[in-house]
Amino acid sequence: MELQHQLPKDIYFPEIDEATRQMIDATDAQARRAQGGKPPAPMAFNAEAIRTLPPAARAAFRYIWEREQRRYEEYVQRRRAGAVN
Repeated sequence: MELQHQLPKDIYFPEIDEATRQMIDATDAQARRAQGGKPPAPMAFNAEAIRTLPPAARAAFRYIWEREQRRYEEYVQRRRAGAVN
């Protein structure tokens, strides 16, 4: 699925390493359980602030942002199709 919204193309986002990806995924799973089915929402960002982050933080941000944006867009599609209340 191609995301409707994209991060700025002029900011370099390195690839995320597997250990960081696993840590983020585990943290996300725990947070989702704690939220108890709260619907996804778009994740805002400040391009100027992202530019000041070190490369590893930009990589993690991109991974989280793209995942959250995908979840939100899929949720919106399901709502439009009547699959979600």
